[in-house]
Amino acid sequence: MTDFTTLTIRGQRSDDLEQLLALWSNPAILLNSLELPYMSDDLFRDHFANPPADMHTLIAEAGLASGRRRIVGMAWLNTIARPRRRHVGRVGVIIYPDYADSDAAAPLLEAVLDLSDTWLGLRRLETTVFADDTAASALYQRGGFEHEATLRRYAFRQGAWADAWLLARLHRPGAPSSQDESA
Repeated sequence: MTDFTTLTIRGQRSDDLEQLLALWSNPAILLNSLELPYMSDDLFRDHFANPPADMHTLIAEAGLASGRRRIVGMAWLNTIARPRRRHVGRVGVIIYPDYADSDAAAPLLEAVLDLSDTWLGLRRLETTVFADDTAASALYQRGGFEHEATLRRYAFRQGAWADAWLLARLHRPGAPSSQDESA
């Protein structure tokens, strides 16, 4: 569904918490979440109102035809503080299922990649997706992520063990990016 007229990618604001809680509580997002999916409202507010210094959050906000604004997605990038892994970041992207096929997910991921490459100077990004989540896998692969490992019996989901994939993307400063090659 593409009923938005404009899409804005921006940083998180303190007045976003209610809309972010609604996004995070969506049953389809909870099903594919590899984060702690059942946070209490208070724990959620504390986690996102006071994010740790190594967490960067971006928001996809749609301008609707009615003139209102709605948060339709969120991405986060956690840098790794351990000395031997300071060049690595962990990425996550969630988006409302009714906007997943629209033009909202790709710009959100592109903004996170720009943050990583241009501003944080990270060399490696990692993410984990369930093996049957083809939409998330395709989104990350369009962003340059490649399948690196299969994590067997990664999580108990819907009454059975589910496999997950570790996807990774390497950034080589000075090398042509996947966007440059497609131009």
